[in-house]
Amino acid sequence: MSQSEPDRERLTLTMTALDDGLNRIARKHEGAVQFFYEDPETFGAGHFVFYPENDTRSRFAIEEQYTGTDWSDDERLPTSWTWTAERRVRHSDGTHMWGVERTGEARAEDFWQVLVEAENWARRIQNRTTQAAQFGIGHRRRNEPPAPRL
Repeated sequence: MSQSEPDRERLTLTMTALDDGLNRIARKHEGAVQFFYEDPETFGAGHFVFYPENDTRSRFAIEEQYTGTDWSDDERLPTSWTWTAERRVRHSDGTHMWGVERTGEARAEDFWQVLVEAENWARRIQNRTTQAAQFGIGHRRRNEPPAPRL
């Protein structure tokens, strides 16, 4: 599907604004989250992915959606984005899979909704990181503050 020049310009500006916003979130929460550009065909998460700084047990992935074309088109422009907050879940057989915590979609004109969700996810991760540091809780330790000594 061929897009008109005004549509292409609008979608390009929207894509740039989303990218700028995601990078701003990554800088704001530096030390708590990492931000990557990924290939969903290869890695399966999304085009833009946030991970907690110190573990890979959760992620926030954003995938571009296209109208009338697909990933192979060099001239493609996203017309919407889907986002998914996921966490590694252990199954009874001992394997781990990504389990969906929250998911949603935003059209190009509502791209700010993706930024709100990404910001909220990054803030939760930063709060957890801060709390863990306060109480000395680390990976593979019990998730409770140390008991008072008698």
